Amino acid sequence: MSLNYDYTKCENQDKWSDKDRHTAANFCWGMIAIDMGEITEKTEDEIYFRYRFMEKIGRNVFTKPINPRELGDILRKFRGYKTNIGYLPRFKFIRRHIKNLEHDLMNDNGSKGDVIQ
Repeated sequence: MSLNYDYTKCENQDKWSDKDRHTAANFCWGMIAIDMGEITEKTEDEIYFRYRFMEKIGRNVFTKPINPRELGDILRKFRGYKTNIGYLPRFKFIRRHIKNLEHDLMNDNGSKGDVIQ
């Protein structure tokens, strides 16, 4: 299945810079990690939480830590952004990432073996 995104319904997108368009074209990849398919006024807070959650557990989806205000500005600018990514409720999103973190910790060289035994 291909990953699709559409930012043509975002407000003032006709006035965006090339950087904004580039960010919008790549933003869908981060949306996969947070299991959210669209940015609206109603989903904005949840999306913000999920991106910050990912950063706090060491799974930042951005190439560098992002300023919380900058993230909020991006989300407001991208209201109307849609993808074909399926939605997962918060508890399933958190469970998925905690299980991944647990797997990584259990299979990290040195986390068992020499240290525990």
